Amino acid sequence: MNESKNSIRLNRYLALCGIAARRKAEEHILAGKVTINGEVAAEPGRQVEESDIVLFEGKEISPVEKKYLIFNKPCGILSAVEDSRERTVIDILPPEMDKYRLFPVGRLDRESEGLMILTNDGIFSQELIHPSKGITKTYEVQLRNPMPEDKLIEWTKGVECDGIFLKPLSVRRIGRRPLQCWFEVVLGEGIKREIRLMVRSLDNDVRRLIRRKIGSLELRELTSGSNISVTREELWSYIKNGKIV
Repeated sequence: MNESKNSIRLNRYLALCGIAARRKAEEHILAGKVTINGEVAAEPGRQVEESDIVLFEGKEISPVEKKYLIFNKPCGILSAVEDSRERTVIDILPPEMDKYRLFPVGRLDRESEGLMILTNDGIFSQELIHPSKGITKTYEVQLRNPMPEDKLIEWTKGVECDGIFLKPLSVRRIGRRPLQCWFEVVLGEGIKREIRLMVRSLDNDVRRLIRRKIGSLELRELTSGSNISVTREELWSYIKNGKIV
């Protein structure tokens, strides 16, 4: 197909439709999940024209208005778009949000709660989670049992978990009851269930885990299950320069 000034690469088109960031979109394309005008489009660089009909997994897609939500995830809800057995963060949004095809940026496990970003902007999502941005995440963690000083020192130095060395950027006690059980933990580039893995290796368990900050954006006032809609520019400003929500 000849490229025109109004055409766009297929992988970017999928990102603009909220399907996925461009790298993941390429995987979908190579897997044959995308058709253009009834034909499988297996090349990420294929140009999409304004008049083209694009289907993803059999459903017609088109670019939608970009949406950015600051969200307080409740405990017991999955950080997923859909699940056949359990409620997800998308399920508990107001019905008017359905048309935006939102997805969570990064994850909080089912038992965790707190600050999360929901968007349909795949490019923004990829930028936010990329290690080069150096965006930290801050958590408040309640342990099942008090942690003695020697274990806290061990935690700050890093611990071995299933052959992987895990080290938080910082850990400090918080003066909340029950005393000696609450900690603030700051992570850089994290892995799945990192805090829980570290705590378990220190012969303890997590009783409650709350994400309080993404960068300098801080969750304090937004009630559980609620959201605030912001612009992309506002969200980046809050993350980089600070904002309490």
